[in-house]
Amino acid sequence: MFKIPEAMMAYWKKYPEPKAGSFEVARIEAAIGSPLPLPYIEFITQYGSVVFGRDTEARCLFNYIINFPDRKEIREGNIAFFEEPDKLIQGYKILTTKESKDDEDFPKFPANYLPIGNDVGQGQILLEIGEHAGRIWYWPEKEWAWGVEDNTWLGFVANDLYEFINGLRSDPDLIT
Repeated sequence: MFKIPEAMMAYWKKYPEPKAGSFEVARIEAAIGSPLPLPYIEFITQYGSVVFGRDTEARCLFNYIINFPDRKEIREGNIAFFEEPDKLIQGYKILTTKESKDDEDFPKFPANYLPIGNDVGQGQILLEIGEHAGRIWYWPEKEWAWGVEDNTWLGFVANDLYEFINGLRSDPDLIT
C-alpha cells in the first residue's frame, strides 16, 4: 500500500499529471512483452506520471546499493518524475534496441528493465520485468552499451514500488 504524505498529495492534486487507464496499461504490456507488476499499475492509474520533489517536504531522495565483486557501495539518488506511457514505451524501445541509426553502441541496458522515471539528470529509475518483476533499480545513465566500460552496474533501490515510494525522503537543499 502506498503511504503518500499529505504535502506530496496536495502538490499532485494542485498540479495533476495524466493518469493511465487500462488502454495505456495494455499498450505498455504489449510493447514490453510482459505483464506489469500490480504496484506499478496501481500507482500509474491512481496518481499518474507525477513530479517528485516539488512538494513542501521535497520528497525525492532514495538510497541505492551497487554490489561490486569486491565491495558494496551505498549511494544516494533522486527521482524527478515518472514517465507517461508514450515516453516510457519510446524510452524502452530506444534503450533496449540492438540497432542504432547513429552508429552508437546499443543496447544501453538489458530488456528486462523498464525505464519508468528519471532523476534530475539523465539517470533512469528502472522497474524490473520478467523473472523478478517489480524490483526497483537505478541506472546512472552511461554513454556506453551494456557490458562495455563501466556500464555493467545497476543500483538496487527497493523490492517493489510500494517500498520505493514509501521510502522517499526529503532533500534539504530543495526545502524552502
